[in-house]
Amino acid sequence: MKPLISFVFLLFLSCSGIDLIEDYVPPTLRITTTIEKAPVGASFKLNAFYFNNIGDRVEDASIQWTSSNPEIIFIETTGKATTKMEGTAQLTAQTVSEEGTTIEAKISISVISNVILNPDPETMIPYTEENDNTISASRTPTLDITNSISEIFEQTSYQFEVDFQGENENATPELNWSSSDDTILEVDENGLVTAITSGVATVTVSVVVSDTTILVQNYIEVIAIMMETKTSYSGNLETKSGYTLEGSFTLSETDDGLLLSLGEDYKASITLPGLYVYLSNNLNTTQQAFEIGAVSVFSGAHSYQLPTSIGLMDYQYLLYWCKPFNVKVGEAKIYD
Repeated sequence: MKPLISFVFLLFLSCSGIDLIEDYVPPTLRITTTIEKAPVGASFKLNAFYFNNIGDRVEDASIQWTSSNPEIIFIETTGKATTKMEGTAQLTAQTVSEEGTTIEAKISISVISNVILNPDPETMIPYTEENDNTISASRTPTLDITNSISEIFEQTSYQFEVDFQGENENATPELNWSSSDDTILEVDENGLVTAITSGVATVTVSVVVSDTTILVQNYIEVIAIMMETKTSYSGNLETKSGYTLEGSFTLSETDDGLLLSLGEDYKASITLPGLYVYLSNNLNTTQQAFEIGAVSVFSGAHSYQLPTSIGLMDYQYLLYWCKPFNVKVGEAKIYD
């Protein structure tokens, strides 16, 4: 019995190299919406959370938003953003800590075109059958959409421009616009198209000259908005004790929630008693951390499926903890 007691005592001493744990961490503001690119004309809500000096999230924190260039991205103080034109803007979330210190978090978002221009407009204008009162747009007088497109993101708008060449250069004809399917793509009397939902539709512009209708068409595909977002973070485990703990990890979004995957290079000492893994916002304690569970695999690739209630950026650190003695064994930073 004495050898067992001595072993546990020595294990406790080696595992508890730090006698006192300091729980304080600098308060932080974290933007949890990880958008990297968005098309012109898109609207989305950015979220940010304030974490206090022990790493707890403060639910009722007052957060204000600003944009470095409102002409590119306009953002309301509540975090609702609208992209206006191509370019890059930095969005800043700001709050005040309990100590009265102003804390900021920033995110840069690139705004890309919401349309794909026609590489060869002729291939995108369907054949138009002629009759007694209709002629094609290629004959004099002529009508042309000078900025025709092949694709447009849904929930965005685009202004068409038209060139009309007639015998009377000073005459301004009345243009008539229509869409083959208003449920997919709407167009107003000025040639402003608004993409409603994914699908295909044809926009037609026509003009009547001397009782003859001239028309030109643009076949367009409306595509779903696919804003480029960050969906995973990777890093490496680092031991903070005399025990082996190493290897790579990836935290990624899946249809079933977050998945924490450890790589083939993962190794942990099998002699550790009660080794547990946690997600935390504080490197110094597992209080308020999310306990993933006891470590049962000590070598090689394996994974943990996490609850859908946990977001990709809810926690900043991965902790390996000697639970019986409440001492950290190792850690990893999930993201900066």
